[in-house]
Amino acid sequence: MTAVAVLGLGSIGLRHATNLIQLGQYVVGFDPDPERRNKLLALGGTPSESREFALEQADAAVVATPNRFHLDDLTAAIDAGCPTFVEKPISHRSDGVAELLAEAQTRNLSVFAALNLRYHPSVEFAKAALAEQRIGPIVWARLICSSYLPNWRPHQDYRKGHACDPETGGILFEDIHEVDLANHLLGPARVVAATARVTETLELTAEDCADLILRHPDGVISSIHMDFATPVPQRVTEIAGTKGVIRIDIIGRSYLETNADGEIVHERRFDSLIDNDYLAEMDAFLGSLDGGGDVRCDGGEALDVLEQVIHARELAGLPA
Repeated sequence: MTAVAVLGLGSIGLRHATNLIQLGQYVVGFDPDPERRNKLLALGGTPSESREFALEQADAAVVATPNRFHLDDLTAAIDAGCPTFVEKPISHRSDGVAELLAEAQTRNLSVFAALNLRYHPSVEFAKAALAEQRIGPIVWARLICSSYLPNWRPHQDYRKGHACDPETGGILFEDIHEVDLANHLLGPARVVAATARVTETLELTAEDCADLILRHPDGVISSIHMDFATPVPQRVTEIAGTKGVIRIDIIGRSYLETNADGEIVHERRFDSLIDNDYLAEMDAFLGSLDGGGDVRCDGGEALDVLEQVIHARELAGLPA
């Protein structure tokens, strides 16, 4: 049994704590909100009234605090000698991240980045198909991620959440998953164009709608649209090659592959739930503690994606 300190007991922190307990681990968690600590206790975890005490009890750590605290909490976990699972984005600024990752490597402490779309079964199928070049050389790709922020956590006032902070929140940081997905499937990218706006439909000051153009190896270009102002959600990635097209439906949990004649050559819908993806991700983190595990995104890759998003924000004229 591994003792894991979970820092931050909001919805995602409690999800990770639940999965760790389900996987048979001991969880000690810290959050400044006593109500959240009580929720951990009800799940079977051990609440702590300080971050330091939680880390002292732990063999590993999970950072699930709001974005603006990630780097400080990751630093504390590394200083405590804990290999760490850190929620996205790894930080909202790149300053100091590379140095911290180098320190972790020197101390042989892994940093596991929580970019869980890499564990989605439709993405796994697409990754394999691209590796086998089943649709030939890639011509273009487009990714759409539309959702409605008020529906994310209906029991809370969305205007008070960290997603609404114009410096550390906004759609670009919140949906960094799509930028990571483009990198994961198409190779390391650089952002060549970006625009963003506040639609004024949600009473926010942070951007809630953005479009990016990325350039990947061999000149492949992908376009990404993301927003959390659309009441009808969709989360779809399409990749076109010279021999066919792949379509990934993240919400519908399906994979569709057609050939150059438009004929379906592979179609599958997955019965699993998003909970399974999170569980697989956490299981992989636990496996990595012994030098194994399926680490699909480490701290270095997470930093690369963060720098792309920061550059996109600069191009879009958003606050640093």
